[in-house]
Amino acid sequence: MTGACKDVLADLITKFGRPPIIPRTIPVDAGKIKEEWKVAAWVAGGLVFDDTGRVALVKHRADSGWEDVWVPPGGTLEDGETADEGFRREVREETGLEVEELHVTRIFNNAYAEPGGKRYPFYFVQFVARAAGTALHPDDSEVREARWFDGLPKTMAFIDDYAEDYRTWRERLLEEGDVRKHR
Repeated sequence: MTGACKDVLADLITKFGRPPIIPRTIPVDAGKIKEEWKVAAWVAGGLVFDDTGRVALVKHRADSGWEDVWVPPGGTLEDGETADEGFRREVREETGLEVEELHVTRIFNNAYAEPGGKRYPFYFVQFVARAAGTALHPDDSEVREARWFDGLPKTMAFIDDYAEDYRTWRERLLEEGDVRKHR
């Protein structure tokens, strides 16, 4: 897929402006990299808020590599899919929710790194969005539980990546919701 990386990035900048791009390496134990993680990919995920400021998080099935931790909905983009289309699809599949008012807060230029030095790069587009409803209906083939939280749980994967977004966007979305109610 020559040019796919450039196409995804160009589309993001056109729709959402130029977000910060943060390079980082994620150490992974030898032998823990799944085959599907070895292909350079674009991944989209993020925080989905309801009108009361709660955030929807999911727990994946045990064979996913993310068992026993809460994660925001998200996943790998499909061929030809834009980041916002992929985020909307993943949220729908993992929570049953439709989202609106999407914002890109950052892009992580990641690389999984094994102890022997082997690296597997991928890009992660981090979104915040408002849920169009509140009824959670997770896809039971991938997600075993979806739940609304009043704050970020301590058992959340990559919690530090989301703490600033949670504080900033929760406030902003709640204020915008109050303005809409009083119109």
